[in-house]
Amino acid sequence: MTKYWRSGLVIALAALLLVALGCGDGSNSSASAAPTGLARQTPTATPGPTPTHSPTPTSTATPSPTSTPTAIPSPTSTPYPYPYHYPYPYAPPPAPLLVSLANLVTDVSVPELPEPFVEAEPDPLLQELVETTVAGLPGAYSVVVHQLADGRYAALNEGQVYYAASLFKLGLLLEVYRQRDAGEVDLGQILILNQEHVAHDFGTLELLGLQEGDTITLGDAITAMIVLSDTPTAVMVQDVVGSARVDATLFSLGIEQTSFNDINLPAVAEDIARLLEAIAAGEGVSEESRREMLSLLLQERIGRGIPVPLPAGTAVAHKTGNWINATHSVAVVWGPAGPYVISVMSDQPWTWEPVEAVSLAVWDYFESPEVDEE
Repeated sequence: MTKYWRSGLVIALAALLLVALGCGDGSNSSASAAPTGLARQTPTATPGPTPTHSPTPTSTATPSPTSTPTAIPSPTSTPYPYPYHYPYPYAPPPAPLLVSLANLVTDVSVPELPEPFVEAEPDPLLQELVETTVAGLPGAYSVVVHQLADGRYAALNEGQVYYAASLFKLGLLLEVYRQRDAGEVDLGQILILNQEHVAHDFGTLELLGLQEGDTITLGDAITAMIVLSDTPTAVMVQDVVGSARVDATLFSLGIEQTSFNDINLPAVAEDIARLLEAIAAGEGVSEESRREMLSLLLQERIGRGIPVPLPAGTAVAHKTGNWINATHSVAVVWGPAGPYVISVMSDQPWTWEPVEAVSLAVWDYFESPEVDEE
């Protein structure tokens, strides 16, 4: 009996072994299926005999999903937006782009100015002209005119306080060149255009070809804030020089009612005219810096204000400022009787016609032979 039981056990074990061997291909076939989740590429064997000199090892082990690396789709064949949604390994964002604004300006020669400027002397006829030109206009208007070669001067509401708008960039212009000449800043240093700068954009960044994350030099930031009156780059310059330092320079020039370190940016026409005269005279800067500042102002591209009614080809170093409560224009004009500074400010929103009327009236006054003879 024991003999037959042992024989049956051996037969049963042999049968189980045959069954196991017969199911081996099916087990490997199931293991080759990709797990759920990211697709996985499995190499496919090439049909044909295996070379006898290089036998292919076989294995019945089931591949582990964690041991087989996930195939990385090719960037040229898979439309993943680079780099933010590209699968592992993650490609880092590109380095910030250094943008050059060198083509924004050209080498403009600066006409000569008298040295020193002749001290202001009130001119009754010029005063009457200014008052008549703005009489009856709605809102508040302030005008300051100073003929630098002979001193003729007129001022109307010169102490009226306005919102400076972009005229604060004149303070930054003088201060950054003062600090450059003192060796405190380098116009070649690299600045990053951050989100806090972009928040001040009113459409000029697109004209400059700039976007958040780009880098530019301090010199190019100065160019953009003057030539296109770009505010984001002006804020970048302000971050470098400090608005408190700007106000300290204003105070040293005798400017006390205008402040660019005040969020309200209070400014008066008399102070702005004085500031522009300091730039034109190069007070506190080298002759090279003086000419660079005036060259930038000669190339301002804002198409309204003091230059508009003047004869074509007239040299005008100009800066505008406008907002919902401000229309300002200030300039050094190389006029028919010599250069003069003119500052026109108002509390009206983008109202250029009165500013241009004052500009033309002053030009005609200085051009008149009868006035020159007197």
